[in-house]
Amino acid sequence: MKKAVGFLRHDGGAIAVIFGLLLPALLGFAALAIEVGHWYTERDKLQIAADAAAYSALVAYSIEDDLDQALAVGETQARASGFTGPSAQITIEIPSPDGTLGPNSSRAILKANPRLYLSGLFLDMASIEIGAVSYATFDPVRETVPCMLALKPNQSRSILVAASVQVNMGCVVASNSSNGDAIWAEGTSSLKASCIKTPGSTATNGGAKITVTDCPNGQIERATSTTPFTDKPFWGGPGVPDTPTFVDQSIAQGRYGVGMPAGDKLNPGKYGKQVEIDGSVTLAPGVYYFSAGFRATPGSRISGQGVTIFVNQTKVLDIAQNVHWNLSAPTTGPTAGMAIMGNPAITGGTVRLIGVIGNVGGAVYFPNQVLQTESGPNQPTARCTQIVASIIDIRGGGTINNNCAEAGGSAGSASTVRLARGPAT
Repeated sequence: MKKAVGFLRHDGGAIAVIFGLLLPALLGFAALAIEVGHWYTERDKLQIAADAAAYSALVAYSIEDDLDQALAVGETQARASGFTGPSAQITIEIPSPDGTLGPNSSRAILKANPRLYLSGLFLDMASIEIGAVSYATFDPVRETVPCMLALKPNQSRSILVAASVQVNMGCVVASNSSNGDAIWAEGTSSLKASCIKTPGSTATNGGAKITVTDCPNGQIERATSTTPFTDKPFWGGPGVPDTPTFVDQSIAQGRYGVGMPAGDKLNPGKYGKQVEIDGSVTLAPGVYYFSAGFRATPGSRISGQGVTIFVNQTKVLDIAQNVHWNLSAPTTGPTAGMAIMGNPAITGGTVRLIGVIGNVGGAVYFPNQVLQTESGPNQPTARCTQIVASIIDIRGGGTINNNCAEAGGSAGSASTVRLARGPAT
């Protein structure tokens, strides 16, 4: 009996019994901790996808100004960042509806429903909803965008100023040539710019001068320039669809001006005959495509506000001397800022546009051609003209005044998109 009582009083196995009783609870707490950690991991993944959606959608919208396309880009990038849920669990809005970030903003909300395991026994649910929200905004940032840019690399005299012409650009003049004479002036000509940007150098001969007024330390900037306008649509592209009819199909001759067969007013659209300006004409606001050539005789006047002229530069493109330009590009729409543009798909050749600098407000863009120009009758107040071509050739006499002061000494600006903190919740 004493042995039996001693056995019952023995406590050497109590720890094992207690451990056996507590083990399921300990395993349960460990499992719950792992499961909660899984929720946080899934939420972090969701946040990365939300950031990608908000950021990429706003970038796309700032470039194309197409809301549907921007939202599609945002969803595509969210999925590329790991989001696998249905489209109903993605909400992207431009601008952000919270109102605190202004019109240049976006908000992306993504949701997911990770499966519950052990916690489902306590929560009586098969899954739990988690979400992530991200905001983005873009801030206008002024950058050095040249108002005269020659794109061809390794080109001698990629910008040539010759004879006695005096060219006052009042903005950044740039060449992507690395040659020692990338920007060249000869004769008694002069080129004045706020600054010069090129990986090469400038050079002169005779009494010619090249001067800068606002370069850091008086030194040219040794760098190349990014090709602008690569996102601008040409006629027939998605942004400017082709039209099946010609606006001049009922016009017997393509001569325009006061008393000319075609009259002195042009309307937007595609022209199938060579357009010859002989006198004074007015272009109504809109987009024009001169598919068979474009020229103007001496003394002609070309006026138009909110106008983009597209040309097939394999045809005649010849603006004579003493032509009065009074033209400005649209400020909105797919061709905003573009005044005269050649087909970027065409390479080689020369185009001749006399008198455009300082008289045409907006861009004159021929990325794969030599652009020849001279002085013309100046507007009372010079406009900001941005010349971009493979090679730029400026000759003759007289004075050319270009005024990009309102653009901060450059011909444009860019925007920086960044993720942003949303309103406090």
